[in-house]
Amino acid sequence: MKFTVFLTGLLLLFLLPDWTESVEDTDDTVDINTLATVDINTLTRIINFFERNYKRVDTDGHPRQYATAINVPKDQCQQNFNLNTFLTQENAAIVKENITDETYALYQGEELIAAGTKKQKKYNMHSESLLLNPANNSPMTNLLNKRKDGCSVFYTFESPCVNTCLNASSKHNIIDALKNWKEHDGIKAFVFKDFWKFDIKKDLQTAFRQIVAHVPLFRCVSENECYACKGEGNTPIDEHCLPPKEIQLQ
Repeated sequence: MKFTVFLTGLLLLFLLPDWTESVEDTDDTVDINTLATVDINTLTRIINFFERNYKRVDTDGHPRQYATAINVPKDQCQQNFNLNTFLTQENAAIVKENITDETYALYQGEELIAAGTKKQKKYNMHSESLLLNPANNSPMTNLLNKRKDGCSVFYTFESPCVNTCLNASSKHNIIDALKNWKEHDGIKAFVFKDFWKFDIKKDLQTAFRQIVAHVPLFRCVSENECYACKGEGNTPIDEHCLPPKEIQLQ
């Protein structure tokens, strides 16, 4: 019996160094950027800032579609967010003037880009496409290149449309741009508020998973209420990020 215990002890001592080394090696391969996430309360404050400063509104008070994106130091997306140092290089009046002009509809600054909708002969160019296309040389590409490990947040007032923005066969889709954004280090968040009116009865569960496949998706519905949409792997999109079921069944 003593001899058996002695042999077992020797075997454990022999294996222990290799086991310890394998654990350490595994830890070394973890990319800490994959563990970083936006603070949900801070995200609420960021989106509220966008809505107060850049929101497009008609003379009758009706809100209009716009989108904006930032690439700021990581701490601006975490609990120590400081409004006094947030986007101080951008002039809100100029941003709003640019994105309201539907012949141009675009603003490109140091830490912020923004877009309204641009009039074309037969249709309006959507703000998401204006910021994210062409995928390899877009305003978003240039913005992300300015800070390789910054916190990047993309906000669109209305969710990306299913037939164009999230349709891989459309020349104006944003999917390739999302793939590129996925490779950017640091915190990432794709955020929307309302649903594109023509998509309310469509399969947004499937459509939104095309976003989640590349960057985390959030919905911010008010100045103090944001939700993580989830949808990673086999998990479903959270119900807060989908139209109410009674509306979809009408």
